[in-house]
Amino acid sequence: LTLLKSTQLKYVCKTFGSGVVQMFNGTVFYVHSTCPFTLTRFTHNRVDCDITVHRGENGLLEYVEININKIQTRILYNGTIFVEQRMVSLPYDHTYQHVFQYGTNTKLRSTVLPLSVIWSSVGVGIDSLWVKLEQELVPGMTGLCGRPDIPGQLPYKHIFYTSSKYIQYQSKHLLIQGFFFICTIFYIANTSKYITLCQENIYGYEKELYVACAFYKEIAHRCQTSHAWRTLTQCPEFSCPGELHFEEQGDAFVPTCSNPAPTTNDQDITSTCVCPQGQVLNDRAEGHYCVSVSACPCVYAGRNYAPREERRTKCQTCMCNNGKWICSQNSCPSRCVIEGQFVTTFDGKQYTLPGKCAYMASKGFNWTISIHFSETTSSIQNVFLQIYQVRFSHNSVQFEKEEIRELHQSDNAMVFWQSSMYVQVLTSFGMKIQVQTSPDLQLYITLPQSEVGKPEGLCGNYNTDTTDDFTTSSGIVENAAEPFALSWSVGDCPVNIPKVCINTDNEIFADEKCHTLRDPGGIFAKCYDHVPTDNYHKACIQRTCTCGSGPQQCLCVALANYAKACANQGITVGDWRRATNCSE
Repeated sequence: LTLLKSTQLKYVCKTFGSGVVQMFNGTVFYVHSTCPFTLTRFTHNRVDCDITVHRGENGLLEYVEININKIQTRILYNGTIFVEQRMVSLPYDHTYQHVFQYGTNTKLRSTVLPLSVIWSSVGVGIDSLWVKLEQELVPGMTGLCGRPDIPGQLPYKHIFYTSSKYIQYQSKHLLIQGFFFICTIFYIANTSKYITLCQENIYGYEKELYVACAFYKEIAHRCQTSHAWRTLTQCPEFSCPGELHFEEQGDAFVPTCSNPAPTTNDQDITSTCVCPQGQVLNDRAEGHYCVSVSACPCVYAGRNYAPREERRTKCQTCMCNNGKWICSQNSCPSRCVIEGQFVTTFDGKQYTLPGKCAYMASKGFNWTISIHFSETTSSIQNVFLQIYQVRFSHNSVQFEKEEIRELHQSDNAMVFWQSSMYVQVLTSFGMKIQVQTSPDLQLYITLPQSEVGKPEGLCGNYNTDTTDDFTTSSGIVENAAEPFALSWSVGDCPVNIPKVCINTDNEIFADEKCHTLRDPGGIFAKCYDHVPTDNYHKACIQRTCTCGSGPQQCLCVALANYAKACANQGITVGDWRRATNCSE
């Protein structure tokens, strides 16, 4: 049994080669076994985590199983990933985790735990796997990774044995000694112990190049050595696809047409595939081709546009330039949309409200519009226009407690029923408010140019700049929707709008029925070039999944919202209600 201490990053557990394990406390040991092992198991904030590894006959990991919050992710030897027994492709986003390419590796980042898992697949197995914790999680941690707070101690006593044959494997192996000679950090400290550990890793797997190379790669990265170690050990480089070339240490996130300047930090340095200097990866086309930024295409509603190509909508003309859209001023009036918990600001930023409470939707110099959610569903129960004391509720509108059945008109405003479902408010200063009263209460606000930059609230400040839309009631610009929205809540506001499906039946129904918003041959297809479906599809899934009543009604509300957005751009999608079994 080899036991030695590493001085590497805190809260990292690794396993690589044919059985080398570095615990969270830095202790390193070797275990030779093809039995499944628990790498780490713990519970944090009532969320369970269990990571199991299993090595194959070639020494490399045959599969890894990650269970977080009862969601199972299984990684096979060839890099194939299954989530809940369904094969997924990268990038993969789930409510509880994100899985994405990370240099030449793959990374799973949990959204419910301060944890990430990184692994490297070499086709015939997984040669290395890292578990990283963002904070010290001590109580109840078990498994080979141990606990960060117990220095120099193995997780179990008398369980790992090292055959004397390992020691007979000659430590004078010139290749190993030569490799460690160029690694000056470990040549000074614990070189002989690492040579022994290296011998244990290789013994019995002399013909398995990836086993030895996994160990060499790990040590070389710790030492930050040059490319010389590959020449010395004859370990091959990672084979990069297309026009990309390999770099031993570089940014984990490659510049692309979609993101030519990705944000990175020192911890995001890893082995990677990059484009030649001055070029970016064209991630908007098949293959792995490198282009200059000026040659990047643009994407809108799932369609690619060549550089300098234009697209036109009812409200503006846009031209593709350096992979981004340069658009003329929007000739259509901006409006704020609040459809249940889904909000689109005056400037076009979209987000989801976190709680069933009362909010300040928008307010100006002498007017306010507030919304009040139902306590039992994720639907708006009432809308109040405070300057004129107008109250909207389900199938009802009142002015100073008197119900308006057809029309109310004064010097300041006109309130009238536009149809059996819609009420319109026109004010003397040019504000237009449309309220859908059935089947769900929904709000649409249009402001005149005289109000640019003046309003506050959930709808933003109407200044054509989305970066400051999340300005709180205290004047602070937040990055996330939740603290911003809660700052505009009135009274107590628990975060109680569910973000996950309430049952499996709803989830299956939502996945199947909401797909009509992405069907290239479906009833909504003619609108895709004018109104992107991504946010509407997500809203459809979430609304239908969390529907407390019949999911069909919630589905129809979600589809109707997309149809309205299309109509607002002058696109009529046909009889979508009949096509989707949604009656009036």
